[in-house]
Parts: sequence; structure tokens; C-alpha cells
Amino acid sequence: MRVNKLDLNQLVLLDAMLATASVSQAATLVHLSQPAVSAALAKFRQYFGDPLLVPHGRKLTLTPFAHTLVEPVRDLLLQVQALTRRRPEIEPSRIERLITIVGSDYIQNVLLAPLFQRAGKEAPGLRFEVRSISGYLNEELEQGDVDLVVSLASAVSERHPSEVVFRDTFSCIAWTGNRKVGTRLSQKQYLAMGHVAVLLGRGRVPTLDQIALDALGLERRIEVHIPSFTTMPVYLVGTERIGTLQTHLAKSLTKQWPVRVLPCPIPITPIVTAVQWHRYQSLDPAISWTRGVLRELGASLQA
Repeated sequence: MRVNKLDLNQLVLLDAMLATASVSQAATLVHLSQPAVSAALAKFRQYFGDPLLVPHGRKLTLTPFAHTLVEPVRDLLLQVQALTRRRPEIEPSRIERLITIVGSDYIQNVLLAPLFQRAGKEAPGLRFEVRSISGYLNEELEQGDVDLVVSLASAVSERHPSEVVFRDTFSCIAWTGNRKVGTRLSQKQYLAMGHVAVLLGRGRVPTLDQIALDALGLERRIEVHIPSFTTMPVYLVGTERIGTLQTHLAKSLTKQWPVRVLPCPIPITPIVTAVQWHRYQSLDPAISWTRGVLRELGASLQA
């Protein structure tokens, strides 16, 4: 199909060239030969009256005009993709689709694991790919590289819809053999004991418990920094250290490790989790079903 003499069938190829600034990489993405992609590039150059890709050292780079095409071309393809996935009311058992979800290991444990259990029974045609929140960029949702992002409600993008699915508090955990810990912790004890604490991603982003302590002007003795929440018991068992975790995760970990949960003596603002999706996918039946199940699971945990 052509619009103003432009072959719309070639927009996927144009998008690949703009995304990679490479003939060879674009050829790999769209499963065509390099000569075929080079021929298509020549046609695009003629159509737009711009070279689009120009040599820069040993590589190619986008021209200023080509940069102006990146967002509208990708946006158009995302709209078309969303349109092809629209259906009237459809049974979840009939949906076949890969859904890519971004979430921390905390979210994977308390929400995604039970979600996948439900999907296995109610929507067996759904397949899932889980990506870590560490290193995630908002552009990945914008460009359609991921379908759902489950994260702090305060961290969602303003460009796309989102909804709160879950609220949680914070608790402390300690090894069951830790004799320095009774049934409760005082604030003085909490600050004096050795801690295992989480820093997220390459940017070493502090967690909400650390942010709360900083705001109160309090300092704890951190003896071990780790990159994930769910591995915390590994570094507590056999020691006199303590850790601070989301309450539902902490309780979940007591089923797998000899650790116990204690009230946290530091006032920490409850954690609010939201799910976000691309604005073009609001009517996608697979996305809608998944969002609905996440809401139900969050509500059941809070109950």
C-alpha cells in the first residue's frame, strides 16, 4: 500500500535503519539481505531527498532530518501494532501473546509469580518475559520494547496510563538464631546493629528505607550491600545482622529461610506499587487481563 507514493510496507525497514543506524544490523532485524536493505535505503533517500545515514568514521550516523523521523515512524508502527491486537470481548484462554514485564525481584516474588500461576490455568496461551527494573529506561516502554512496568507509583512516566495495584509496609528480618534480637527492636538497637542493605542497579540507587533514614538524619551500620531484595536471607543466616524489607516479601521469605519478621522501629512511608502500560495498549485484551489479575492479587495481599 502506498500513501503519497511511499510504500507503507517498508516502514518497518525504515524504523530498523533509524534505530540501528546500520544497514547490516537493520538487515538482521528484519530478516533481509544487506543488498536488499541497501536498495531500500537508496529508495528512501530519493523519496525524502536526504541521505538519512551518512559516514562518521567507520560507522554510519543519522542526519539531522533522519532524527526527526525516528519518533513519528516508531509511533506510527506502535499504533498499527496496537490496532492489530484489538478484539471484541475474548476469553483469556483464547489469547496467544508474549508479554514483556519489567519489575524488581520484590515484585517478581509477591506479584509476578502468582500472576504466572493464574495464567497457566486461565490463559495458557500467554507467554512472559521478565526484565529487571535495574537499568530500565522509560524509553523502553515508549518504544514498545516492553509491555508492562511494575514499579513505584512515584516513578511512572507521565506520558502513559498507570494504576496503583498494591501497597506495602516495611519490616525487619533477622536469622532465627540471632540472640541479639528479641521480639521487638528499639530504634537504638536498630541503628547500632550491623545491617544488610540493598542498592539497586549500576547507579546504586538507594531504597525507600535508606531514603527515610536520610530524611530523619539517622545513620545505621551497613556491613553488607547487596543488589537484590530476595537474596537478603543469604547474608543474614548465621550472623547477628538485620535487614529491612517490604513486609510481604519478608513474610514470604520465612517459608524458605530460617528468618523471622520484626516490626520496623523507623517510620518509613508505605511503598505504593503501580503498573504502567503504553497508551496505545489500553484496549489490548492480553494487557487488560494481566492488569486485572495484578489488581486482584494486590488486593488479596492487602486483605
